[in-house]
Amino acid sequence: MSVLKLKLDNDQLVEDFFESTHLLGIASTASDYQVCWHINRHLHTNFRINNSIEITLAKKTRSYHFPIYEFHEATNSVAHYFYNNHCQAEYLLPELKQVQFLWMIKGDYYQPVDVKKLLEELRRVPQVQLVSLLDTKEIKNRMNLIF
Repeated sequence: MSVLKLKLDNDQLVEDFFESTHLLGIASTASDYQVCWHINRHLHTNFRINNSIEITLAKKTRSYHFPIYEFHEATNSVAHYFYNNHCQAEYLLPELKQVQFLWMIKGDYYQPVDVKKLLEELRRVPQVQLVSLLDTKEIKNRMNLIF
């Protein structure tokens, strides 16, 4: 009797996860909960921490925990995820050390013009120093964003 071995195609997994997504990089000196509070207040979002999708990276003998906040739009099946990119001396995406937070929009409702409008609104939020649109295809450690 032969045993069927299944191999996970990581490249396909990454492509599927990032299909219909937009990723924003946010620079701020404030904590994650403070930034989310200001975003919720000014953009009428409802980011809440979701400990069940927190990302844990093991490096050497330590584990690093990266909290994720999320909210879902009721009207258009779009999910928003707010990642903390920094934990102690480690980064979720080491190639983006200048970015403290990442905002991922998942769903095909948002068009580039909607994302541009969101960027402009985010720039007006207190505690946010810089916001930029990131190209997920150029992020080499994007597998770290998959929960």
